[in-house]
Amino acid sequence: MKRRKITKFEYQAKMAHISGSLDYSGFKNVDVVVEAIVEDMNIKKKVIAETAKHCRVNTIIASNTSSLSITEMAEAAPHPENFIGMHFFNPVDKMPLVEVIRGPKTSDLATVTIFELCKKMGKTPVVVKDGPGFLVNRLLMPYMIEAMFLMQDGMAIEVVDRYYTHKFGMPMGPFRLMDEVGLDVCIKVVKIFHKSLGERIEVPKLVEAMLDSKRLGKKSGRGFYLYDDKGKQLSVDTGIYGEFQLPMPTNPLSEKECLERGVFTMINEAALALVEDRIVNDADSVDLAMIMGTGFPPFRGGLLKYADSLGSQYVAQELEVYASKCGARLKPSQPLQNLAKTNRKFH
Repeated sequence: MKRRKITKFEYQAKMAHISGSLDYSGFKNVDVVVEAIVEDMNIKKKVIAETAKHCRVNTIIASNTSSLSITEMAEAAPHPENFIGMHFFNPVDKMPLVEVIRGPKTSDLATVTIFELCKKMGKTPVVVKDGPGFLVNRLLMPYMIEAMFLMQDGMAIEVVDRYYTHKFGMPMGPFRLMDEVGLDVCIKVVKIFHKSLGERIEVPKLVEAMLDSKRLGKKSGRGFYLYDDKGKQLSVDTGIYGEFQLPMPTNPLSEKECLERGVFTMINEAALALVEDRIVNDADSVDLAMIMGTGFPPFRGGLLKYADSLGSQYVAQELEVYASKCGARLKPSQPLQNLAKTNRKFH
């Protein structure tokens, strides 16, 4: 209403649909509950069990989590067939994607109901299987980690981000993305991923330095970039290099290497998620989720469409080169190697 997008009457009509409460009154009448509390498994389980007592037997309880196991959370639900994940992407008003996360006991009815609810909200739902980071965050985390390694290798923050935005077409570069997500959240998720996915998720030395700093990203006004009190991005804080015990950047790596190390690590992880773990059923779902959830450049057709345009052989060969130089985290996965043998495509 302040922006004059809607009238006062429309504003009042919308607000009439919303009520607030500090207790569970009215929960007996609802079909769906969406839980969106702090990312802590023990607290989540406690609240889910408590909420279920105040709801009907057939009420669907959905958790808006970005990284916690839906399977484990469902243990707290008296009716796990009515428990599901519903992961919205930030910023919620701009990003269309919702990952509908199906646990092993989630019913078809609950899955379809939440899928349809997402569409009624004007969102783009993609059904994914439960697993570390589900789909999009599982692919994004190695990409953000690789950006940290590029920084450790002497690349400047703004140079790497510019390669990804101006040259590749991403809406924001990896460092800007980490600021948006929150550096504290990134650190937490890196550790969760390392624990569950092993050596593929190598933890950069930078993580400990980030942990010791008071930089939280955009929400604290200081991350890789500085922000004003309205959250508008200012310049890179060059003091970050000294604070993270790194020399001033000399940008020794080519644009090609910076882009390929970040994008190819996502393709590598996507091959595992799709072929080995069956997080989603097809390559189209990966492409849709990456475009709608991360703003991956649509003109490239999506992550795996882009991989197909380069050829699985080329991607695997380049990863072998980078792995010999940088370590096992960049080694091509078995599913990718299998495709590369005959240069087969994902689609």
